[in-house]
Amino acid sequence: MFLRKGRIIATLRNAIVNHYDGFEVYYQPIVDCQSEQIIGAEALMRFSMITEEGREFVSPMEFIPLLEETGLIIPAGRYILNEAAAMCCEMQKYIPDFRMNVNVSYVQILQGNVERDILDAIQKYSLQTECLCVEMTESGFMDMTPSFCKFRKTLDKNRIPFVIDDFGTGYSNLHCIRDMNPSYVKMDRDFTAKAMNSDRDYELYKNIIPMVHSINVRICAEGIEEKEWLLKMKEMKVDYLQGYYFGRPCGKKQFLQQYASGINVK
Repeated sequence: MFLRKGRIIATLRNAIVNHYDGFEVYYQPIVDCQSEQIIGAEALMRFSMITEEGREFVSPMEFIPLLEETGLIIPAGRYILNEAAAMCCEMQKYIPDFRMNVNVSYVQILQGNVERDILDAIQKYSLQTECLCVEMTESGFMDMTPSFCKFRKTLDKNRIPFVIDDFGTGYSNLHCIRDMNPSYVKMDRDFTAKAMNSDRDYELYKNIIPMVHSINVRICAEGIEEKEWLLKMKEMKVDYLQGYYFGRPCGKKQFLQQYASGINVK
């Protein structure tokens, strides 16, 4: 395990030096719940490395913590941000108000100048600031540090949407949502699956939605896998949806082929 960790870190360093060879951005569609039309995508970092057996795709659960631990998340995050902004610009040729969600790590806020990177990417690709949404998991900002407060102020001042990811994973509380004042929250995919398979969890899920809406925050349900789930979300008046029912994360070329003309779910 220790040897593997060292090998992955060395490969990540090498990849960054070699123009991010091995890094790739995958995109997953985000859909308006009522119209079922695609409104945007989430950009997801992927990484693969050459081994004796061939090219191995490393799980994000494995390589992202290593990027954060070493500070390599700062250059890697900047690369992903620019790729995502370029893709947003490309998709806007087909869907003019298309939005792109990009994940930001607390390490990028503490050690880098990620707000500057975000503004630079927006300017470089001539995007409206509302079209690049910043996602963070709740566990990433449990401390309201000066760095984080400065980051949030910069987003608000420039009207860059802020999204709380993985809501419902144990850190969740409405007090946190009120303090963060996000554009919307994303209900964790496991929470969604539980709600679709248990009456008790369904009642909890259903009751959270009007509470979040009451403080003027929208909701995106992640993990939508079946048409029946989509119909239940419509009944509950969820705002946005994401999940395998609408499409798995895929590379830029495939995403353009599949979604440039809108969503097409049978």
